[in-house]
Amino acid sequence: MPPPSQSRRFMYPEQSVPYSLYIKSENPDVLFAKLDKPELKLEERPIFLKVGALATVKGSAYMEYGNTKVMVSIEPPRELSKQTKKIGTLGVVMCTLKYAPFAVTDPACIPRKETSMALALKKALEPVICRHEFPYFQLEIKVIVLDDDGCALSTAINCCGAALVDAGIATYDLITASTICKYKDVEFVNPNALIEQLVSTINDPESDEEHGIVVTASLAAVDQITECFQKGYLKADTLKLLTEHTLTINERILDTVRYVLYKKVQQLVETEKVTRELFEEAIAASDDVEGQES
Repeated sequence: MPPPSQSRRFMYPEQSVPYSLYIKSENPDVLFAKLDKPELKLEERPIFLKVGALATVKGSAYMEYGNTKVMVSIEPPRELSKQTKKIGTLGVVMCTLKYAPFAVTDPACIPRKETSMALALKKALEPVICRHEFPYFQLEIKVIVLDDDGCALSTAINCCGAALVDAGIATYDLITASTICKYKDVEFVNPNALIEQLVSTINDPESDEEHGIVVTASLAAVDQITECFQKGYLKADTLKLLTEHTLTINERILDTVRYVLYKKVQQLVETEKVTRELFEEAIAASDDVEGQES
């Protein structure tokens, strides 16, 4: 159960017991044998992306990456206090990541995930944002994970990249990220929550078998990796290979994100054109009325 300070957040009685305690734990080898071993295809999941999902903030985006659902909102930059200004002249990026109580099967792991993912998200986004454009100001990025079926961190990074464009924040390039893991010589592209949990629970220091998760965020235009998050035991050659695979997936995700942003800009231009035509018609009508009166 979560600590008492979290009881109000999850909104259930402290005496309740999570049903996950009654689920019979399976041996990792048995669980792995039941998993489907798909062929290695460097393709992204089905993506749904909506830019400007919230009208009450400066920029926002909602993204579905398969069954993983993430919402991002960006507040306008606000001035730092006098004490904080002593840190430096560059703008400060603050990332807050929260999980919905129903996003995962085990709510007790939520605080740990929120802390580690928020830190990784900040490291990935800081090299992307032109922080010299808003010196002595703080940019706050808020992320909420509504459903976690694997690839939550990479989905949050992709969603933040689209939200930054919607907010009009200057960036060096459009950031994209993807996840891949390896277990028992099998590569899982875009692993689901079950595979990620299986790989993360392995803790055998005497074993030389490779296993791990790799999340890579990159900028295609400048050919730069902003963040490479790796968990588990992987050899250098294996890590290099998995990173190259994630970069290939990032390029495909980039095409989708660019298309959505293009359609968003096209819609805004058409709306502005219609508004301008209506405004000109209203002015012309008022001029005709004034001419008839005179």
